[in-house]
Amino acid sequence: MRNRHGMTLVEIMIALTVFSVVMAAALSFLNKQARAMDRSSAEMGMLQNLSFAGGLQKEEFRLAGANVPFKQPAVVYAGTSTFIFNADYASNTDSLFAVYYNPGLPAGQVGSLRNTQRFALSGTSPAYTYPDSNYFADGSSIILSPAETISWFFQLDPATAAPNDYILYRQVNDAVPEVVVRNVIQTSGQNFFRYYYKRVPATGTASATLDTVPTAWMPLRHTQPVHGITADTGAAARIDSLAAVAANFSVTNGLTGAQFRSRSSGFMVALPNIGTRKAQSCGAAPILGSGVVATWFIDVSVSPPDTAMRLTWNQAVDEAGGELDVRAYVIWRRNVGNPIWPDPIATVAAGPIAPSYVDQTAIPGGGGPGYEYGLAAQDCTPSLSTMATATPHITPP
Repeated sequence: MRNRHGMTLVEIMIALTVFSVVMAAALSFLNKQARAMDRSSAEMGMLQNLSFAGGLQKEEFRLAGANVPFKQPAVVYAGTSTFIFNADYASNTDSLFAVYYNPGLPAGQVGSLRNTQRFALSGTSPAYTYPDSNYFADGSSIILSPAETISWFFQLDPATAAPNDYILYRQVNDAVPEVVVRNVIQTSGQNFFRYYYKRVPATGTASATLDTVPTAWMPLRHTQPVHGITADTGAAARIDSLAAVAANFSVTNGLTGAQFRSRSSGFMVALPNIGTRKAQSCGAAPILGSGVVATWFIDVSVSPPDTAMRLTWNQAVDEAGGELDVRAYVIWRRNVGNPIWPDPIATVAAGPIAPSYVDQTAIPGGGGPGYEYGLAAQDCTPSLSTMATATPHITPP
């Protein structure tokens, strides 16, 4: 038999020592790489949060006052950590004037609330309730303003013990506030919001200048229930002179001590709609001059065929003639006996000789008492005509 030699104990110890050194070096390298990846991920997360929050604020702030009827204030509240304004930001019908169209939005987030729905505005101190009046679309005493109340505010995070850790919220009307970003802190020496106003010289020919809103004025509130009334002057009208809002805040990685990191953002947004009245280029409110007829029919355009409601009417007086300025027809629906018209269910563009609309969501019986439909013509101001109504049968024939 051949002589077979194994490994000695010394050789085994040397091999284990070398292996241990190599593994320790490899694990140390991998650990450093993992920590670097975590830091890079945290840095990227901070930058993404900062970019998202800042971008959304810039987008919405410049819309303050968009398509807001004159009697409804453009800015409701301006504080060091809260900015609240009205704007026709979104619609769940194909509105010609809302900035965005989203059919999935709930009815309570696409227009002005009534004064009976008054609520305490989040982030206000002392607590400020709104609205204190009913605001209607221009040319109407029935249809509520399409401009909703949008609130942006910073509040301390109750889930952390840090004394300066905030959450940035966004809220539409009285809906539940939505978290935009967490782990927010104040930038050193700066409030979250500061404002600029147009200062008009009392005498002389000098033009208006942009100046910082003094601390003594804060917070600014629209204390008069109706914008533009006689009492809406002096100190009460300061909020109507706002020309720009600046935001300053920092986002952290949520860690403490030596691992703490933060990134800051600061920007100014002009408020071009404040103090600017909508151009009245379409003359008087449009004249509808036509009734609306609602009838049940079998809609074969869907599968399987289903019962639906067809609305028909004639072209408005000011579409076929007159001022020739009708752009669309606005349609509302409510249950018979309900004194309030909810938000419109549709907007139909003008143009067809025999305009019509099919309400495929109508249910035979109308939920009990039946349906009532309202129709108004809308011009480019936009102003609405007097509403025409139709009450169909409770059930299809």
